[in-house]
Amino acid sequence: MIFRRFVHEGTASVGVGNASARHALERFPSLHSVGPAPPLADLTAPPAPLRLRLGDTLQVLAADGSSLLPGGARPRALLALLALAPGHVMPRRLVAGLLWSGAELRQGLARLRDVLHDLRHGLLAGDLDPFGADASSLWLRADRVAVEHAPRTEGWPLLPELRGIDPQLDDWLSRAETGAAPPGATEPRAPDRGGPAARRPSVLVMPVRNLAGSRVGHLDAAVNDAVLAALSALRSVAVVVEVPGRPVPAADYLLTGNIHLSENQPQAVLRFVDAAGGGAVLWSLAAAPDAARPAAFAEEVAALACARIEHEVLLLEAERAALVPLNEATAQEMVLRVLPDIYRLERDAFLRAGKILGMAVRRDPRLAAAQAWLAYWNILLVGQGWATQEREVLAAAAAAAEQAVLLDPKDARGLAIAGHARGFLHHQVPDALSLCRQALAINPSLPAAWTFSGMAHAYSGELETGRRHLLRALQLLPRNPHAFFTEAGLATVEMLLGNHEAAAEMARAVLQMQPRFTAALRARIAALGHLGREGEARPAVRALLEIDPGFTLQRFRRAAPYVRRRDIDHFLRGLRLAGVA
Repeated sequence: MIFRRFVHEGTASVGVGNASARHALERFPSLHSVGPAPPLADLTAPPAPLRLRLGDTLQVLAADGSSLLPGGARPRALLALLALAPGHVMPRRLVAGLLWSGAELRQGLARLRDVLHDLRHGLLAGDLDPFGADASSLWLRADRVAVEHAPRTEGWPLLPELRGIDPQLDDWLSRAETGAAPPGATEPRAPDRGGPAARRPSVLVMPVRNLAGSRVGHLDAAVNDAVLAALSALRSVAVVVEVPGRPVPAADYLLTGNIHLSENQPQAVLRFVDAAGGGAVLWSLAAAPDAARPAAFAEEVAALACARIEHEVLLLEAERAALVPLNEATAQEMVLRVLPDIYRLERDAFLRAGKILGMAVRRDPRLAAAQAWLAYWNILLVGQGWATQEREVLAAAAAAAEQAVLLDPKDARGLAIAGHARGFLHHQVPDALSLCRQALAINPSLPAAWTFSGMAHAYSGELETGRRHLLRALQLLPRNPHAFFTEAGLATVEMLLGNHEAAAEMARAVLQMQPRFTAALRARIAALGHLGREGEARPAVRALLEIDPGFTLQRFRRAAPYVRRRDIDHFLRGLRLAGVA
């Protein structure tokens, strides 16, 4: 069965059953992790080892009175913002908007992570680290920092050394100085996700534990921050974390991990657990840095985890949605239940999937995911040669893709599918490249975005870039039962580059897994034609014409989206040499 779960070799069920995530942690101490301190200070506890004094200037003092004021304007501004915020807690997005208002939000959040990483590895390392963090917020830990307000000189502005960093920060400090409510002091409203009350399975992210001690510094904190940032870009899951002073929330899935030493080198191990469906370990990921760049290592671990989580959740939720009777299913459940039929490419089941996607769109016209998958279905319908009214299908694919982007312009998958529709169906390759760039900017951990970007670059003639992007998609999600789409694209790129032996072998491997995928058949036929192996290509030609009886060189020339004449000529020459008319 192509559409199935892959479980990491050597993993075993941990028997959580349907218990809450807290119950899982109580039963299995190895899943425990030290959480952030509660936000309220314990009056009987010893004095905090760090003091922040706000007045005419910002001071950061150790317990002995020595100055620990960090260098750089924005690290100091971050400390001041958290010290001035209600409850010493601020949303990440607000902090990024105040310190980098001229940059895109994703860039601002990335710079915020860098500043936080530098602070934790600099003067505020070890037991002096004052920060708590989750997917959406930052705060000062009450057990490690005390905020003091020093007397101020009349007429002197609050923290003048922080003025001029950013206009939004200046405005925020002015409001704080006058006692007005700072703009955005409350948690911003969640963005419209393109549909009412669509259920999103929840993933509880436990803080990564450091089992290696001081030898790995704050690698655990870097990995934890990067994982939360990566998962926050997903539209398909709701990320939940421990909140100081509150019970651990129940969740559908649990992500836990640690940093330890393996052969005297740090290694990160993450595990993804089906907490609500039996407690099975769905996968386990182990990665070790290959250079002394912990931030880059943390981002790579987060990217690998994010890609696997979205994929695994999609598989499991599709299986569960299939158990709901169609007449009782929500639009979201309708979409999920047909995904296996889309990927299997069995004609009758595939055509039935299109009808159900149409029902989902009619049931909830504002569900962006339904529009995106409907556009993707129409793309495959054309690619497989199954569209009896191609002009209408092209229009339907374009309309659904555009609607998906309008409903949720921050959904990376929708943007990537819209880009593929523009490039493959409508030959608008510059638009395809732009949409794929936007998708990767939002979620650089999405294999589909790298796949469609790689294909768009191939259409434009940038074959080496296309190859790199397709390989990145496979690197993010190896052992993916749906990798045939990406691997067929890679085989096509290798064929266009003149690597015909490699292309023929790649396409052969794809066809072993998915013998009905016409893109792989075309790549193999063309590669074998260039190699002069017409007899070996003959079975593939017969298979292609059985699936798509109307396939001809003339029709392929009209439909192929390649910008460079030499690329389409090379493709056609290979097909002709293999016996295609």
